[in-house]
Amino acid sequence: MYQSTDKNDLAALFDKYIESDNYKDKTEAAKILGLLDEQALDERMQKIVILNSDPNIAVLLNLLSSIKVILLKYPKKAGKLLIHVYINTEFSNHLVKEFSRQIIDSINPKVIDNLVVYYNSKLYSKNNFEVARALLVLGFVSMHTPRYLKNSLPELSMISLYSRSELLRILSQAILDEFENIPKSIIKDLKFLIESPDANEDNLNAENDLLKKLVILNLKNEISEDELLFILKYLDDADYRIALLSAITLKKHQKLLKNLIRSKNELDVHSLISGKLYESDEITAINALLAFSYLTIDMNLEMDTKRYIKLIENQVKEYLTHENYLISFYGFEMLNSFVLLNNDELNLRIEKVLENNDLGKLFRKNNLNYYSGTRLLVNLGRYDLLSPEKNMYFDEDLMIEYSEIPKNRVIEQFKNLEKEFKNEDWLYRFEIGKKIGNLLYAFPSEINYKQELIQTILTDRVYLVRSIGAWILQIILERGFKIPEKLIIESIAGFDDPNMEIRQDCAIFYNKLIKKYPEILKNSEISSKLQGSLTTKYFTDHFTVIRTICEDTLKLIPESKELIGYESKNLEEKFKTLEKALDHPELNKSVVIRLKVKLKSYIRSEDSENIVKILEFIEKQELTEEYFDLFHELFKLKKDFEIAGELLKRLKNKFSEVPKSREAIIYGNLNEMIISRRINAVNEIFEYILEGYKISERITRKIKEFVIYPQATPKITELSLKILEKIDTEESKKIFEEKQELENYILENNFESEVVDIKNQTWQEIYFSLKYLLTHDYKTLNYVDLEFLDFMKFSILNSERNSLIITIILLDIFKANLKSGDTNLMYELGKYKKSVLNNIFKIIFNAKYPLLAYKGLECLKVIITKKTSWFEESVLNAENFEEYLPLISKLLDENEPQIQVEALETLASMVKLKVKCTEHPEISKKVLELISDDKKWIIFKKALEVIYSCNFEDNLEMLEKVSKQIIGYLKTSNDDSKLFLIKFFKIKGIDKIPDYLFDELKTFEKSSNPYVSSEIAELIKKRKINMNY
Repeated sequence: MYQSTDKNDLAALFDKYIESDNYKDKTEAAKILGLLDEQALDERMQKIVILNSDPNIAVLLNLLSSIKVILLKYPKKAGKLLIHVYINTEFSNHLVKEFSRQIIDSINPKVIDNLVVYYNSKLYSKNNFEVARALLVLGFVSMHTPRYLKNSLPELSMISLYSRSELLRILSQAILDEFENIPKSIIKDLKFLIESPDANEDNLNAENDLLKKLVILNLKNEISEDELLFILKYLDDADYRIALLSAITLKKHQKLLKNLIRSKNELDVHSLISGKLYESDEITAINALLAFSYLTIDMNLEMDTKRYIKLIENQVKEYLTHENYLISFYGFEMLNSFVLLNNDELNLRIEKVLENNDLGKLFRKNNLNYYSGTRLLVNLGRYDLLSPEKNMYFDEDLMIEYSEIPKNRVIEQFKNLEKEFKNEDWLYRFEIGKKIGNLLYAFPSEINYKQELIQTILTDRVYLVRSIGAWILQIILERGFKIPEKLIIESIAGFDDPNMEIRQDCAIFYNKLIKKYPEILKNSEISSKLQGSLTTKYFTDHFTVIRTICEDTLKLIPESKELIGYESKNLEEKFKTLEKALDHPELNKSVVIRLKVKLKSYIRSEDSENIVKILEFIEKQELTEEYFDLFHELFKLKKDFEIAGELLKRLKNKFSEVPKSREAIIYGNLNEMIISRRINAVNEIFEYILEGYKISERITRKIKEFVIYPQATPKITELSLKILEKIDTEESKKIFEEKQELENYILENNFESEVVDIKNQTWQEIYFSLKYLLTHDYKTLNYVDLEFLDFMKFSILNSERNSLIITIILLDIFKANLKSGDTNLMYELGKYKKSVLNNIFKIIFNAKYPLLAYKGLECLKVIITKKTSWFEESVLNAENFEEYLPLISKLLDENEPQIQVEALETLASMVKLKVKCTEHPEISKKVLELISDDKKWIIFKKALEVIYSCNFEDNLEMLEKVSKQIIGYLKTSNDDSKLFLIKFFKIKGIDKIPDYLFDELKTFEKSSNPYVSSEIAELIKKRKINMNY
């Protein structure tokens, strides 16, 4: 009907019909929408809300048809349009629901991925309205396609645990538990925030209905007295939604409420609330939250111990033991509120309630219950009631399952879990981590755990996985495992974790560790590092519970007495305490972080007087590497405060590069899934660059990747480009120039494609298509078919006209496809062994492009792990296989057993084919170093096989050096290993080593192991015979 209509006429018709109250006209508007050109569509995007809110089925079905057409024509519009389809998957007529779901199911999954990534990045906004919109979008997505929210779980969990906004906590928890305990209608009521993207704290007007007004007031950071009085009117409203919004908003602004009540005597909020607290409505999660909000408000208005005791022994006890975890959680929250009153009588009643219940069962209901319950026990000082089996990761069903495992199978089971934990999928690692913890708990005497595994879990890039590591530390302590001092020292880093959950559980671990083994404080390294970290968190942590645990633990360390009670001191006394603390190097970081926290606070409040006081205090100090924690604040202040610039100069004069300790923190934040931390890290790097510092290769590598791959937020790309522009290396310049060229190309060519056609597209077109499929954290690399020969066609090493960015991306695709077992690639690897090896070798050893070289090595390692013996066969089939010795040397440096074994096996074959070890002393040295650790048994044996075959006997000087090292290893190795080391002398000739080494070797004849003693005796006899002869 409208196909031949002029585009301007179409737009005019749409504008006419959309304003009509007639559903037939609205239906026509919905039809026309799909025929508008891109510009006209952009100008009318907000009008879609009118159509999507229409109750008429014909309007909605035609709107959905148009949206489907638009998504095919303009995939970029998906971000703005998809949410309207998602809204209809749940809250519409059956026909509309079904059609909406069909549209969603027909869309390329990457479109939804990108939508989720975009809104996930918005969860870190300081603007509550932005966060609320993001949560609502994720909520609608979760209802029909929850699988796309897997990588949003850490952020949702964080918001539900400690967002300052109760409304945002409710929304995130509703999504996490799939609206099981919180009604779905909550997001329907709040969807106006999505439909009105300009809705914010300035949009409060008479046109808003009551619910909208209360939502806007709740999300505002500050409210006026008049607004508070308006909210008070609805505190006991019959509509639970209105009452709840009023209560949680008043709870947020209690200080203002107190002041208002003092000035207006006629306000009797206490009577209103106290009556509500005793109403016996049906217990639901919403009612429990409402009761908790009422209680919190009431406690700030009037203290009534008898009434609170009655509440504890009736409603609160009922909430606490309720089977619904959210109701139970609000029971814990109420008890926490009572404990903060510091009333002994109330605390005794609370302890009695806790002792009469199965706390493990209550704590394990949910992470909310665990952390609220833990806070309660810490505030009561009842650390004795905290134990690993109360953790939410403790699984009684797994305990039953593990009880059926024969003890001789336990170690095998543990090793299997250890291997599975290496999976790249964080959610899979999370599940395996829980199994590892439960298995350790079930079999404390059977398992000899590896310290490296615990450290790997504790340093995972996803905080939910790290939280399992903190729990495992407590299991090791409580279940009687031996705890190596190295693990105790390295785990202290948990105090610096950016997430409260890990800091809290690590702090509890060290509190209980000192109580159980006070003698560990005699170790000066443990004592100083632990005291430093405890003091830092006691001075600076945002969470009261962590400061409390650290204070309680510092009381167990006699040297810390002067630090206790810091917060109660005035400013001058605080400075004196900090100066005294600086006399102890282990407390430097504690002081610096305390200064950082206060400086940030004063910068926010623009308190110049106190900023100067802190800067003058710093000026008097000797600047150690810990002061790099203040770098960002000093950089921010240098424009307005000369003293800040001078301090930066002093740091630069003393440190030519960023200290490794600070760099490690930055690198960790660059790898974080949590976007705000990543932005802060990139920003800090840029500041270092501007101040003339050189950045390490591993950090530069990360920055280059941020430029190559689309990011969750453009801010990361913009900052990373600025950094590359300042780095004077060929690769950085090349990536910077190409990125700009590609972005310009995208602007000039209004073209979008979901299909990557390596064989027929230019490299610019390939990037265009790949940009659609990729984001830095969620690469959908396996969607692209790629042959190795196609990759070589686009390799920058083949032609400077090719793109470095595309070469790197295609190499990543090649690696990803290999990992997934691509049959075509596996065939190519077999057919073109020489060519593949030779080209990867050139990539790895190219000097111009270090990131490309790094990617090449990573790619080769995947080939080695996926195709056993391929590397050895490819090297040995080469015309001059000795040219690959530098590559073998590089592979020996990789701390990965499978890679090292393959390199050693290849090297052993080359040595047997007359490669002379004496001509390659650097490689021989590396092989000898691998023998030093006989715990890695297979590497130890493979390295010895190389040594056995080497021609050291042709060079007596080298034989002497090797023999000396092997005798050194004999002194520290276990008995089984000694026999293999002694074999070297049997093969190479015992008579060829100098007398002084032979004398050292003879001492092993007295070994308690009869086999070792016998082997040495035989060597002595053989040398005697040969020498006499």
